[in-house]
Amino acid sequence: MKGNQPFTIMKSILFFWVFLLPFQIIAQVPVENLLKERQYLLYQLQETKRNTASMMELALESRPSSEGRLAMQIIEKDNAIIQKLQLSDRIDHSSILSENEQYKTITLSQEQDIQKLKNALTQKGYEVNASRLGKRKFELATLIFFIGTITFGWLFVRDKISFDKPTQLSSIPISTKKE
Repeated sequence: MKGNQPFTIMKSILFFWVFLLPFQIIAQVPVENLLKERQYLLYQLQETKRNTASMMELALESRPSSEGRLAMQIIEKDNAIIQKLQLSDRIDHSSILSENEQYKTITLSQEQDIQKLKNALTQKGYEVNASRLGKRKFELATLIFFIGTITFGWLFVRDKISFDKPTQLSSIPISTKKE
């Protein structure tokens, strides 16, 4: 079982990576779109700079130009990209925190289950010991009863049947005195 553990971990990691990959791709699509729009606006800005003369720029600095508007749009796109990336980072961070909380919850419930199993095992051990003690008491009582019955039976039989030679009683008086 221990030799199979790295493969189990690897399978779990691959499963979650494949399962969560679509979420990462979906989350990156808006950022990629914003980056493409920013690249397009930056390209437009560079094109308008090439097309306009530097003298015209100096003359028109007081009023907003198309370059200024494009630069503002690029800045807005940059801000939107930063916000999307911050949101993505917050989502990743919250998912990591939620995973940690889930692991803590799972660990805590497993510890509680283990404690319950230990308590049940201890209780069963006490019950087994109590049943052994009851069985032992019954066996000892049976043994004492059996030995007592045999002893009393032997004493009864010994008293009723005499194993000594009977003495003969004679009705003739025998005198052992010499006169």
